[in-house]
Amino acid sequence: MQIFNPDSKFSQFIYSVGDYVKLGLIFLLFSIPGITAGAAAAAVMTVGMRIERKEAPTIFRPFWQAFRDNFRQGTVLMLIFMAVFFFLAADWYILIQMGQTLPIRLICAIVFVLALLAASLMMWVFPTLARFDLTNRQIIHNAVIHMFARFPQTLLALGTAVGGYILAALFPQVMPVVTFFVPAFVVWYMSRTCVKRFRKFDGSPGEEAAESDEETNQSEETAAMLN
Repeated sequence: MQIFNPDSKFSQFIYSVGDYVKLGLIFLLFSIPGITAGAAAAAVMTVGMRIERKEAPTIFRPFWQAFRDNFRQGTVLMLIFMAVFFFLAADWYILIQMGQTLPIRLICAIVFVLALLAASLMMWVFPTLARFDLTNRQIIHNAVIHMFARFPQTLLALGTAVGGYILAALFPQVMPVVTFFVPAFVVWYMSRTCVKRFRKFDGSPGEEAAESDEETNQSEETAAMLN
């Protein structure tokens, strides 16, 4: 049947899903030590963005190469985020022990927002590390810009990741499904979002033309709606 043809859209979709499932599992495996999660995230996003750009790489070899290339910088950045989250968690714990007065609740809300922003920033720091050769300060600066430019998409990816594992904690029987598909979805969605976002910074004429065409089409659609 045509649907089982290796070149059919259905077969390509299945292959793509399989690639992202593999990437998700590899990320979880290489993130077990904790501090290596930064290098693993950069490596996963390197391969994920290549898949989205239709470069069709193999999975493990380019992952391992990117993991080694980004290990030092990715580890430093991950340690920074771990320190930030530890500080915020400690503040939250101390505040909870102080009671439930209105000022304390307001401060707890501020701490929660800061943690949310830090987690959202982390979603862009490692893709930026994967795509561009920058200093840590430049990576964080650019990641802040990307995060706010694509904040709804960032929250969707972050909410999927956090929500999936909260669901698994409440219902352990869904843990296998969460383990296989939640990281795969987050890698796919962030890879797709990052490729679109990074087009204007890549310096690729073809990609800039595609971005220009997309903006032109959007302008024409807007004009048609106004008329």
